[in-house]
Amino acid sequence: MALLPLRIFLGVTFVYAGIQKLSDPGFLHHGAATYIGTQLNGFANGTPGGFLLKTFAIPHAELAGVGVALLEIAIGLLVLVGLFTRAAAAVGLALNLVLFLTASWKASPYFLGPDIVFVFAWVPFVLAGADGQPAVAHVIENRTRRGARRYGAERSRSRAGGETVTRRRLLGQAAGAPGAATLGIAGISALVKGSYHSHSHVLGAKAAGNGAHGAAPARHVKAAHSARVPSGAVRLGPSNALSPGQGATYRDPAD
Repeated sequence: MALLPLRIFLGVTFVYAGIQKLSDPGFLHHGAATYIGTQLNGFANGTPGGFLLKTFAIPHAELAGVGVALLEIAIGLLVLVGLFTRAAAAVGLALNLVLFLTASWKASPYFLGPDIVFVFAWVPFVLAGADGQPAVAHVIENRTRRGARRYGAERSRSRAGGETVTRRRLLGQAAGAPGAATLGIAGISALVKGSYHSHSHVLGAKAAGNGAHGAAPARHVKAAHSARVPSGAVRLGPSNALSPGQGATYRDPAD
């Protein structure tokens, strides 16, 4: 029972992590600061687990992002209700291990990265599941044992239709509820996210020359146009064409 608070924390955190991703308008919007493709590319650069992202996730960034979000919600719900706890904890550990080898790898010292802590927080539940704690799996186990004792066999007949009731069948029926809840939570999160609104401005030589987003002084625009630009580079325009706190986005012609 001493591990119950940790189990609740992990379950709630993973559900929230999935909701946070799916409810972010920029998560699947190319060019947004929180776009999943941008995050994955950043995680993959110079990290030991980068090859996993480059091979499996980055080529299908949006699909990978939605898949991870759904997986996080499902893991969190299964851990919270105590169903397939060991399996869910093992998947959660694997996910955090990949994040440790990518997203948190450059954290220094290592213990400042959150994912290494999550990896070891999952270990007790991988080893012992929800033993000694309230869990749906225990309710199913007790029901099948009572049925076996009552009828003197491993299987019992339901009163209604004479159908065989087994532990496997009860687990399958119970797993349907977290599955439906995962899809329901994901759907609601996607519906409430709203549309994406960029907080940055696109800058280029033409926009800067027209004095857009701040009407840069003519002498600065002239200097920007007269400056030599290396072959293949992108002219952005003067930085004072932006208001404080705003950013400029551009498309790399080589990308």
